Amino acid sequence: MRVVCTLFFTCFAGLLVNPVVAVEPSNTELRSIQNWVRGHFNGETIAPIHNGYLEVDLEHGSLLKNMATTKVYHKQLGALPLQIHRKTYDHGLYMASPGTIRVFLPSPARRFTAVFGIDSNRVTSFYSNAGRGAVVGSVVVGEKELYQSPVMREGMTGQNVAVPLGDANSFDLIVRGKDEGIIERVDFNQADWADAQVELTDGRTIRIGDLPTAPLARVPSTDLPFSFVYNGQASSEFIHQWEKSWSDDVVGPDITTKVLTLSDPQSGLTVKCDVTVYKKLPVVEWVLTLRNDGKTQTHLIENVLPLDCEFERNNEDEFVLHHSNGSPHSLVRMSDETDYAPRETVLPPQSNKKLNSLIGLPASNDLPFFNLEWNNRGAVFAIGWPGQWQADFVRDEHRGINLKAGQQDVSFVLEPGEKVRTPRIAMLLWKGGDWLRAQNLWRSWMVSHNLPRTADGVLPPFQHNASSSAHYIESSGATEENQKMFVDRYVDHGITPDYWWIDAGWYDYADYWLNVGSWNPNKNRFPNGLKPISDYLHQRDMKFILWFTPEMVTRGTELDLMQKPWLLKGGAEWWMGHALIQGEYPAHVNDSGLTLMEDVAAFGTGNPDATATTKQSLADGKWHLVTATRFINPDTEKSELRVFINGELNAFAVSNNLDLMNKNDSFGVGRQYQTRGIVGEIDDVRVYDVALDASQVRSLFKQQLDVKPSHHYPFNKSVKDVAGGIDGEMIGSGDFRFVPGVNGGDDSALVFNNDYGVKIPNSAYENYTLSCWLRMDAPQAPPWGRGDMRLLDFGDPAAAEWITEYVDSRITSQGVDLYRHDGIPPLSFWNANDESERRGISEMKHVEGLLGYWDELRRRHPMLRIDICSGGGSRNELETLRRAVPLWRSDYAYETTGMQTLSYGMALWIPYFGTGINTTDEYTFWSQLAPSNTTTWDVRRDDFDFEAARRLLAQRRDVISYYYDDYYPLTKYRTDNDVWMAWQFNRESEDSGVVMAFRRPDSPTSQMQLKLRGLNDKHVYVVTDLEGRVIQRDSGAKLAATGLVLDLSEPRSVAICKYRKRR
Repeated sequence: MRVVCTLFFTCFAGLLVNPVVAVEPSNTELRSIQNWVRGHFNGETIAPIHNGYLEVDLEHGSLLKNMATTKVYHKQLGALPLQIHRKTYDHGLYMASPGTIRVFLPSPARRFTAVFGIDSNRVTSFYSNAGRGAVVGSVVVGEKELYQSPVMREGMTGQNVAVPLGDANSFDLIVRGKDEGIIERVDFNQADWADAQVELTDGRTIRIGDLPTAPLARVPSTDLPFSFVYNGQASSEFIHQWEKSWSDDVVGPDITTKVLTLSDPQSGLTVKCDVTVYKKLPVVEWVLTLRNDGKTQTHLIENVLPLDCEFERNNEDEFVLHHSNGSPHSLVRMSDETDYAPRETVLPPQSNKKLNSLIGLPASNDLPFFNLEWNNRGAVFAIGWPGQWQADFVRDEHRGINLKAGQQDVSFVLEPGEKVRTPRIAMLLWKGGDWLRAQNLWRSWMVSHNLPRTADGVLPPFQHNASSSAHYIESSGATEENQKMFVDRYVDHGITPDYWWIDAGWYDYADYWLNVGSWNPNKNRFPNGLKPISDYLHQRDMKFILWFTPEMVTRGTELDLMQKPWLLKGGAEWWMGHALIQGEYPAHVNDSGLTLMEDVAAFGTGNPDATATTKQSLADGKWHLVTATRFINPDTEKSELRVFINGELNAFAVSNNLDLMNKNDSFGVGRQYQTRGIVGEIDDVRVYDVALDASQVRSLFKQQLDVKPSHHYPFNKSVKDVAGGIDGEMIGSGDFRFVPGVNGGDDSALVFNNDYGVKIPNSAYENYTLSCWLRMDAPQAPPWGRGDMRLLDFGDPAAAEWITEYVDSRITSQGVDLYRHDGIPPLSFWNANDESERRGISEMKHVEGLLGYWDELRRRHPMLRIDICSGGGSRNELETLRRAVPLWRSDYAYETTGMQTLSYGMALWIPYFGTGINTTDEYTFWSQLAPSNTTTWDVRRDDFDFEAARRLLAQRRDVISYYYDDYYPLTKYRTDNDVWMAWQFNRESEDSGVVMAFRRPDSPTSQMQLKLRGLNDKHVYVVTDLEGRVIQRDSGAKLAATGLVLDLSEPRSVAICKYRKRR
């Protein structure tokens, strides 16, 4: 069952340059962002202007503002209206005990008014205060008492207070308790100053209950909002000594841009900060570029944080972080109904919270957007970085919080002339209302300034796509004939989708559509290419979406054969390789191992996986010492993984896992039960209960180390442990085969041919070393799965230029209107290809090249739109969303509760997104509604309900037009099936909107009252269903206070309601 609504306006296919803006920023907010920029970038000290505050000194308990409480046993209950005798008040002060409130005002005051008395909410408390309490209230200016009440008890009518203040800037509200107000040690002496307000001489009126409580936040810092470590020294210690210059402001109608340049005259390192300040919304964004203008290599640059700033709250409330789940890639975990789930974390003193991405995909763990709230104000942040990022929120022991964010784990030098960039930071400052108002300011900025537009200034349209991918295993079974047939079935039945979508599998490949790297149409299925299909679509007023994943290249494909020097290895985790000293356990657990990936070594730990992969080829027929260490650094609280080849450091990685790697009680040398064995020779296997340092590893290579191993297997004609006494055991079958070892003469080594291995103990040390000598004549077979994949190095300018030409030619020749870009988890490739003093450089270069690639495609094709995907929505971040939109927001699709929860969470941050529609069932259809919907209907079927499809798509076009407007969740976020979920999109400028409410399958509740947001209290609204039937007529005030009443008699039903101001 459903309730649907008629439309009161005309829908349009494209949205113009300036969409309707609803929630407006206040002048205070606009000034605040300008002052913040002046303070943090210009170094100006700008004292905050206070509008008054309170100093509180009570005998016990708390001061409550604009509310009171009652008490049941030991708990204070409720945020109740103030109540003196039988009258209630919405504003004022509740003093839980006698004491003094000193009121400080922003300017001279003329008059104070209030109603004084004992609050009556505790009449029904555990110990009733009916008729009890005995207090006297006074108003004092300076040392002069201007008002004193009689002794007040509960049940007495409140005393009207009207006191001339004579231009005073402060005064005291004093409550004195009498002994008779305390009975059996229960203190009933408390009081209200209800409706307390001050009239200032400038005509303003201030409600005392709206003033903050001291101490207020201090004067904001003038430190730069970014930091880094250079040559071992924090930038804050030396940056003021560098040369500093500002570019001239570039002023536009909506923005002001400026460039701050800081230069080190000694080393030549230059840091440039590009700043953009928005005029009509309280937003600033900035990005750093680091460049070596010197003639020699820079010192070591570490911990580059484009966001490093502090905020301080006043003496009330606490910092609350509003953040959200991301949409994980399947290598992190399978996507589900909790993708984009909103989260709330309270940050008390001395607490901390970390948000981050995983596997190099920015939304694969946490979404890189968050709203930090305090004292009825806050700051919304976004991190623009299609890579690996981290944000840390660290509370001090008092009232401050420090925010740090940037690319994770960077430590590098720059060569002369070299430059790199950091993540982009965007910040919105807000004040007043609740955090959802701030989310709508953020959505407004995203729509106005961040969503990608085509050359004509049009925003992404609310589009209907159609595809046959569900019926042809992506597009691996697609042909020119069946694609045209599907299109005809739609068009012939009165449905013309905006786009036709051909997904993965349209190209030449071997065995499986994921074997990508040849971007030419399959000649058997598309003998004339895809242009006949795109022409066919264009003739029918449809456009063409085509899938690519140019970053990923598999063995034997066109790109692999043509451009091998540009292909990065390193996609495999340590456990995918061939066993050297391997302790893998087949699960996400604490395990560890040293393996071979073709011709290089890899060492890692699990839970989550971290891998250090070497670069030096070992397949040269010579003996090489391979040594791996795991060291838990107590300063950084991270595990450091190092691999040395022939005594020299060759790979490094970091893990947050500090646990013992003890899930597997043994290692397999040469072969392990869970993994394939090697083809080659191994000698002198050692395990140490310490992490050898670099000098010790060099001594080990020279065979001069005097540190005794815990276990030592020389493989001199046996598998005996000459150090720990736990001899090796055979894994597999056959006889051990020995050959001359690394030292020649009588020394021997063990030969492996993937037929057996040697089991040795894993004694599970916190810090440890694994070491062995290895000789092999040829690379090992490719590792499993994605270990056989390569990453096209977009960080190489020649590679980026070549792939741009290559893909551009396909876009042009095949008639593509919307380019769909899928991806591969890149972090392990980047880490594997970083040099020891260049950690993070591969990622920086790749990100810059990738963003430039998208920009160049858009420059060459001004009307081209781009869709971003990386196993679903795991690449949704600010920079990418400035160029592309997520037409497939998550690989979790179709299931109705999940589709509701994903829309609920994602709309808080990202106004435009897409998903699939797989049925004409109304509850499912509306659950799957998104700004971009892709129907995967099997329109070949004679029994397909085209009439229902046409009706639902027509209704969708009307309802979806509100998705760029203000968004308000109307129910709590829940994934359970026994509840309702509802939300509202409100167009304040037109006094209209839409409400969508879902009664889930197991909900026992047939009626729901939904309190609407953003309405004008004085206007009367008409709420209708989509057939035009009136559901409710009420004032905005009533719809906000008591709510829209919806009846859904059946579980698993939906109400789609429209409202507008009555004319």
